[in-house]
Amino acid sequence: MRDVRVRAAVAVLVVVTAAGAATACSEPTDSSTAASASASHTPLNPFEQQRTDGVGALLDELSSVIRTGDRAGVDALVDAAAPRVLSDHLHTMTDAFARGVDRDRRGGPLAAASFTYRVAPSSGAELQVNPTLAAKLEEAGATDTWVTPVELTYALGGAAVPGIAEPEVTLADTMAFARYDDDWKVIGDRSVALDARPTTTGPDAPAEIGPWEFGGLAAADVRTAGGTSTILSYRKTDKTVDRARKIMPEAVAAVSEFWGDDWPQRAAVIATGDQNEFAGLTRTAAGDTAVAAAATVFSRIDKRANQVVGQRIVLSPNAADLSEPALAVVLRHELMHVATRLSTTEIAPMWLTEGVPEYVGRKGTYREFIDAAPDLAVEVAANRLPKSLPVDSDFAVDSDAARVAYQSAWSFSAFVADKYGEPVLKDMYRKMTSGGDTPAMDAAMKSAVGHDKNALVKQWQKWLRAQVR
Repeated sequence: MRDVRVRAAVAVLVVVTAAGAATACSEPTDSSTAASASASHTPLNPFEQQRTDGVGALLDELSSVIRTGDRAGVDALVDAAAPRVLSDHLHTMTDAFARGVDRDRRGGPLAAASFTYRVAPSSGAELQVNPTLAAKLEEAGATDTWVTPVELTYALGGAAVPGIAEPEVTLADTMAFARYDDDWKVIGDRSVALDARPTTTGPDAPAEIGPWEFGGLAAADVRTAGGTSTILSYRKTDKTVDRARKIMPEAVAAVSEFWGDDWPQRAAVIATGDQNEFAGLTRTAAGDTAVAAAATVFSRIDKRANQVVGQRIVLSPNAADLSEPALAVVLRHELMHVATRLSTTEIAPMWLTEGVPEYVGRKGTYREFIDAAPDLAVEVAANRLPKSLPVDSDFAVDSDAARVAYQSAWSFSAFVADKYGEPVLKDMYRKMTSGGDTPAMDAAMKSAVGHDKNALVKQWQKWLRAQVR
């Protein structure tokens, strides 16, 4: 289950950011293969094979015309009876790859390294096209209709191919088709089915989507230590894109200085211009993360290949209000989540998985403790020292304690780095996030630092008093 965690960060000015689990934001992490890996291999009957071959050929053509930005080619594959919303949706996708679209000097069209639709394996009862649309199609000469799961497999690319080097991402969808003799046309998505409701019970997580789902997409490439990093963006993000392009190389270097170079040292960043774009790409409800500046999300972790699939840093519209130094704090923090994703279990405490990225993000951005942690400084000055490290619930976006929780998490990491050195802080992170229950993590802390949690908390409290004298 996905968990988006929102934090308050301070750097030069107050910065509010979002991140989720495993370290910042997550999707299911126990899948190491594509969604179709467990599909049945039962041979298709001749009728099913004809359908699959015919629709497969149509999807190959659809993939090509979208990827090359060919609107006319898309229109030729859409049935005249299809709902207007289908054409609008496909046009938005196609424009992401098309030249000649106004992108406000944010970059050029996206050049995907790969982009392919295919018929997906399916089981269970087949959905039927709703009677009203079915009647129109039959009147126009359609001899068959088919509503079936499809998969879109892509590798992001960037402003130019190959762009960012990443494993392919697979997105699940449902599409509907109509047959005219040997030709097939697209007639819609699941919404044109007689019963368009999901077959599962209970709340469903929002579907993962590609960046081309929103209009005005632009792509710009930036050279970072690991190769090409890609910055995608939408309308009203010109200032954010300009700053991100300047910040990225140094931000990657700052993360590597702390963590080492055993991570990709490149990333895909998406700057959003409104809350709907941010909510869609982070799979959250619009408004739930209205105060966020960024979130890091991914599709899955491929354990066999030891790599993260579809990892993205998504900047919210609020990022436009940040100064360049403040945006640098946000990007360094999120890049730490990218760097540590494979090393971090879902059960690792947030005071650690948020505190260390906060430390890396804020390093060198303040003169006095109160500049970095104003809310915590007020508490310490009033002799209300934290009695313990914050628990995960303290970081909730709707909690009054969230700002103090994030500042406390940062300050504990800053304390360990100050008293024991950054290598010890890094070792503590690696050991505590490698797995195990709470006692195992406590033992890992003692192994790394040389003191148990209780002793370290007492030392931290003393350190806090010294910072706020």
